[in-house]
Amino acid sequence: MKKIVIIMIIFLSITLSTYIFGQNDAWLNEINTLSIDENITDDSLYTILSHWNTYPEPDSTGVFITYFNQISDTLKAPYVLYVPSSYDPQKRTPMIVDLHGGVSIKEFYLLDEGYTQDVLFVPFAEENNWLMLFPLGNIETSWWDLQGVRNIQTQIRTLKTYYNIDDDRIFLTGFSDGASGSFFMAMTSPDDFASMYPLNGFLSVGSIVTNRPTYLPNMKNRSLNVINTDLDGLYPAARMRLLIELALEAEANILYKEYWGIGHVFDYAEDEIPIMINSMKLQPRDIFHPSIYWEAWTPEYGKCDWIEIIEIDSTMEKKSWHQEYQIQLPDDRISFGFYPDDDFDYDGIMVYNLVEGETTARQMGLEEHDLIIKMDGILIHSLEDMDSLKTFKQRGDSVSLTVKRYDEEVTLYGQFPDTTYSDAIIYSKPSGAVRADYFGNEFVLETSGVSKLALYIHPDMVNIDLPVKVIINGEIYFDNYIETDREFMMDNFLRNRDRTALWVKRMEFWL
Repeated sequence: MKKIVIIMIIFLSITLSTYIFGQNDAWLNEINTLSIDENITDDSLYTILSHWNTYPEPDSTGVFITYFNQISDTLKAPYVLYVPSSYDPQKRTPMIVDLHGGVSIKEFYLLDEGYTQDVLFVPFAEENNWLMLFPLGNIETSWWDLQGVRNIQTQIRTLKTYYNIDDDRIFLTGFSDGASGSFFMAMTSPDDFASMYPLNGFLSVGSIVTNRPTYLPNMKNRSLNVINTDLDGLYPAARMRLLIELALEAEANILYKEYWGIGHVFDYAEDEIPIMINSMKLQPRDIFHPSIYWEAWTPEYGKCDWIEIIEIDSTMEKKSWHQEYQIQLPDDRISFGFYPDDDFDYDGIMVYNLVEGETTARQMGLEEHDLIIKMDGILIHSLEDMDSLKTFKQRGDSVSLTVKRYDEEVTLYGQFPDTTYSDAIIYSKPSGAVRADYFGNEFVLETSGVSKLALYIHPDMVNIDLPVKVIINGEIYFDNYIETDREFMMDNFLRNRDRTALWVKRMEFWL
């Protein structure tokens, strides 16, 4: 506990600045000038961009700086960057992206709050001279919503314009919803990250909340170091273990660890964060790995490194290796089924809204704006009081809530439902899948449910001076020399700001 107090003092003593990024016109002009300079060959341009090292000196270091991503005319998402004291714009600097929990909230966290758990990483970032990015999300930019995914990607790629971020050493972590978001990014949009570290999350939250599929075999392409705890009231280890076993059956690249005697809190941080940091140091991103499996239900999540699914056709033959991984998860959690009002700061729990469906709250007759003051006749001052009382309940038990409604006290009676079972993953949409390998200059691809795909080529993957052969489903689709596509290379660099993933050719194939 003493160490945590010291960390908090460090955090509160550091300057918190606010800034809205404008368009970096000088940077764009310089890149565009290089692009159109006919005296610079394609090979020279590739060398210049892949070794790009022109970044401004920061105004200050050892600080938290707040930036904003203008998503639309009405939505501006904040994010916070920690710049270590020894940051050097001439050196490629690793970065940890830390997703917070409780993302399904109406408003973004206040910029000076919400870092009780996140800040525990900061002394390690400072010690190792790493940047730290704290995206802030809400119900419109949740970690498993496409707008939320794009929001995180935009933040990373915008910061790459101003800070010398090491493209191959960006690591994703998060607690609770942040951990569930880390799983979701691993299965839908891993390109920016080297590895993921989900803490006290649940692998299939993104699928369940969105009612859309996620695919366990997609976690072959990045390593995940996962931790859950046995007394976690939201995502207990016993429940999570069932999904981890299923993911390992799908050959996901997961290292799973449990802590016992701990609830839904980051009490193992002192022991685990140094291990995580050491693991990160040993696991840089490898976008040129010679084998990829990738599956998607929409082209929005169709790309993983050098493979992209462009169009899906559910009428095409589904291969035997293209399978759904599914288990029935027991739901024995004790939940009323209501959302509390986060802005209510007085005694009791104010009901903001009710969860859809058949819930204990609806069965009891709980209503919006009810103020819950007792459970089973015992006074309740906060959600923590209710959670403590719920630990004595089991599925099938009766329960009562006393509420204030229009200045009257009303006692409501109900019963928690018996244990139910439901699908772990929601396979609500048909998918397309690709198995791809390359050896030397030869690419061999198998597809299932895919009518169009793209292959990305990089000089570090193949010998550009020799012919490239592409075999798809046993047929030769290409066997020839390739040339650098200057326009594509520039467009890709401008969009992704990635010096390593500087693809020189994108080849599209109709199947």
